Amino acid sequence: MSRWAVTGIFVALAVATATTAVSAWRDALADPAVRVWAEAGYASLRTAVVLAFSLFVFTRGPSRRPSRDPVAFAACAAAVGGIVLLQPPPDAAATSLVVAGDLVALVACIWLLAAVLVLGRCFGVLPEARGLVTRGPYGLVRHPVYLGELGACAGLVLAAPTVWNLGVAGIFAGAQALRMRLEEKELDGQFPQYARYALETPRLVPRLAVRRADGSLKGEPT
Repeated sequence: MSRWAVTGIFVALAVATATTAVSAWRDALADPAVRVWAEAGYASLRTAVVLAFSLFVFTRGPSRRPSRDPVAFAACAAAVGGIVLLQPPPDAAATSLVVAGDLVALVACIWLLAAVLVLGRCFGVLPEARGLVTRGPYGLVRHPVYLGELGACAGLVLAAPTVWNLGVAGIFAGAQALRMRLEEKELDGQFPQYARYALETPRLVPRLAVRRADGSLKGEPT
């Protein structure tokens, strides 16, 4: 898929999310309730993330080997579709759940935005190798962008834990797991140093370092 086509999709999503954010802030100014302000903050961060995606898709560097794998396209489509298909919390939903879910999504989106900014021109939608980034969030986990997306999805489901949303979240998580494996395979084939990086850096859950008696850190390379 061409750069212009992918950028156009993300710009359209950015316009839609920006429209939602503007509406959310109007509601927040009219009703200064915690739930309304949490929803407005989340809508703003989501817009910032989509705008960052649009920018980096347009300015990204060339791929070493463009992906033509239909499985990769299907996984990406399932991941994007999963977020779109999530239903918002109904009016009767408990405010405590909505606020808790929005806060989880807010934290996840902040992390996601930081990861995307560090990734820069190496950003890609399909599992293609444009560069190996190991600094910032990538020094803690190998897939900080996916971690942020999964966290945002978890927050939305927490705010509206319906059977439909739980099913959609399961499909989304499966698609993300497949994307991670395909991306790791591509990076391992293009960058000889990736194997050591993967060995030292956990996939999604940051490793807690424990101080040994001799002062060294357990879990870190020596």
